[in-house]
Formats: sequence, structure tokens, C-alpha cells
Amino acid sequence: MIPKKLESELAKVKEGKTEFIAGKADIVTKHMPVFYNPKKEFDRTLSIEILKLLKPQKVLDLLSASGARGIRIAIEVPSVKFIHFNDVNPEAVKLIKKNILLNKISQEKVKISQEEANKLCVNDKNHYDFIDIDPFGSPINFIFNALCRLDKEGILAVTATDTAPLYGVYKMTCFRKYGSYPIKTKFSHEVGLRILAKAVIEIGAKRNISLIPIFAHATMHYYRIYFKAKRSYVNEFLKQLGWICYCPKCKNRFFSSTFHDLCSCGNKLESAGLLYGGNLWDLNLVEKLIKENETSKTLIKFLERVYDEAKVNIPYFYEVDEFKESSPLEILLDKLKKAGFKASRTHFSGKGIKTDASFKQMEEIFKK
Repeated sequence: MIPKKLESELAKVKEGKTEFIAGKADIVTKHMPVFYNPKKEFDRTLSIEILKLLKPQKVLDLLSASGARGIRIAIEVPSVKFIHFNDVNPEAVKLIKKNILLNKISQEKVKISQEEANKLCVNDKNHYDFIDIDPFGSPINFIFNALCRLDKEGILAVTATDTAPLYGVYKMTCFRKYGSYPIKTKFSHEVGLRILAKAVIEIGAKRNISLIPIFAHATMHYYRIYFKAKRSYVNEFLKQLGWICYCPKCKNRFFSSTFHDLCSCGNKLESAGLLYGGNLWDLNLVEKLIKENETSKTLIKFLERVYDEAKVNIPYFYEVDEFKESSPLEILLDKLKKAGFKASRTHFSGKGIKTDASFKQMEEIFKK
């Protein structure tokens, strides 16, 4: 039974095809009795669409909280035959049980545990083809042990809500947690997402597992990445780690496998790294998501933008206000394409441009 104090802080929520009970606080904090973020409905809906294509059968929702994501997966992803809900908070476990009953999910399809996440991963004997790690804060401390439970070619989804260090606000905190230095620039959300990817990839390498990003996004105040596990090519994959170097003076930026101190203009560079410089998206997966999606226009528009930037495949972007230019963004993109460069919008910023043109080349093209 849920305590009366907690009951008064709960409300019935409708997401997708699922109805569940969750916290009704306007401001989400870690001090909520049971953590639930209503602003992440978009993220949960996107995860449902991704899993419909990937077709996992056994799922571990490692940090379930109210069970919102796991409940939706159980109901809305037809391939799922078994899902393990876990949360160390006893009130969360009570709420998960209530939500399972509310949605009439078969008891044979679920398991519910109340254990510290790392302890569960060490002691559990099951293996899962999809593991979700969605904490309040950093996911890093859970990944090494979670990989014990991941199938050989399973999918690992990781969320980070501690975006301030990754974004470059608290640089030493980022270095302590993720082993990389960020920079605070126009394109810092992409830098942060790529630092997170690098940190997870390195942990996988310690277990001789290649963790290959197949989808990623930076949305509001969280970063999320889906990885496909492979038990080979670990050393080759690590070669995609490197540095993004940025010159505050001439606005030049580039990715390099080695650290650079000085820009070609002679100014000192600001460098972020190590980070992952490869493609964050599997183009075939994104294309299928667009073709088979039957949900909101907002999600389809988002996926189309991601698909375009994935084709450009450059690990940074520019913003229109970096140039003395008042033309609409679409006109600027068209100019770049006509000049022979790859160019697209980016989901990281409404003012962002992904292109393989340099800053100087862009200035010259935009003047024409």
C-alpha cells in the first residue's frame, strides 16, 4: 500500500497508449518521493519507436522510479516478453506494482526488485537484450556492472541529466566524472553529448565490448544515447576518439585525433576531449524511424532533422549569429550546398548549421 503522504503527491498520467500513476510536482527534483519527469514524455515516446524497430525481448529497467518508461515498453513494444523493473526506493517499488496492476500487465511478464543497481547487476543471472539506465544525474557509475547483464549484441540506453558539467559550466567536475575536458561554446551541447559517448565507449572497452552509438539526442536538460554492443573491433573503434579544437578569435573549429595548442591564425585554441568524433546515428535506423513513424508531427520533424545532420556527419556545428548575416537559415544552407559543401540544420540548436565548410569559407559564401 502507498503511504497517504505519497498518495497526495501523485496523479494519473496518460502517455501514448499507457496510463500510470506518477508524481505531480511542477518542478522536478531528486527530493521527490518517487522521481518522475513529465517533460521527458518526448524521450519516452522516442524510445518506444526505437524499440519497436529493434525488437528486444528481455528488458532491464535498471532505475525504474515510477516505472513510466518500463510500463510503456511493456504495453507498447510488441516484441517484449519479459521486463525487470528495479529501484532501490521502496516507495518507487510500491508505485511500480500499482502501475502494473493498473495496466493489467501479466505477472509472468514482469519481475520487480528493490536493490542497489550495481548490486543487482553483479548478482542477477539473467541477460537482457535491452538495458535502460536513466538516473537523476550521471549514469557513469552504473555502466561497468550493467554490461555484465547485456547480451552479446544487446542495446544499452544511457541518459545523463547532469548536463552542466558536460556543457562546460563545471569543467573539473566533468573531468572527474567523465575523464574529459569540455568547453563552453555555441556548440557545447554536442560536445557534452560526445563526451558522454566517449566515457561509455571507454567503459565498454574495459570489458572488451565495442559500444557503437546508433541514436543520440540532446533535448532540454538531458543527453541520451543508444549503443549497440559488439564483441569485436574494440581497438579500431577507439580510434574514433579525439579532440574538438576551437579558436575564439577566428572561430575556426576542427576535430583531430591529437591535441592541438595553437590555431593556424596564431591564437591559442580551446580544446574539448577526449570525446567521440564518429557518427552518433545509424542512418538506416533513423530512416526506418521516419518511414514507420505514426506518432506526432513534432517527432517526425525532429527525426528528419537528425537524419539530415547524420548524413553530414561533422562532430560540431555553427550558429547563424556567429556571422554578420540576416538571411534565413534555409537560404544559407542552400548557398553552402550550391558551393559544393554538405550542409544541414541540427537538432542541437534552432540556429545551428552542420557543414564541412570552414568558418572562413562560410563567411565568403554568405557574402555572395
